[in-house]
Amino acid sequence: MNAIAIDPITPQNVYLANPDSLFRSADGGVTWTTMKVELSAEPLALTLNPNTPSTLFVLLADGTLMLSDNSGDTWTTVEVSR
Repeated sequence: MNAIAIDPITPQNVYLANPDSLFRSADGGVTWTTMKVELSAEPLALTLNPNTPSTLFVLLADGTLMLSDNSGDTWTTVEVSR
């Protein structure tokens, strides 16, 4: 496991990143589903917006930052200025 994030408003919603995939649980980690996202590299960090926990961010090893604003249903790449 590389990272875990827990929804502060609904703690049953848990998100997990491992070297190959992203997962979510709606029952506190009893069961997990794989999020459908194409990763260009290994996820290093996973976090959510504490004010809007359905907004997730994943940082990948190649520097890519990905965003989901619907609890991981869909993902987009965020353009980051360096």
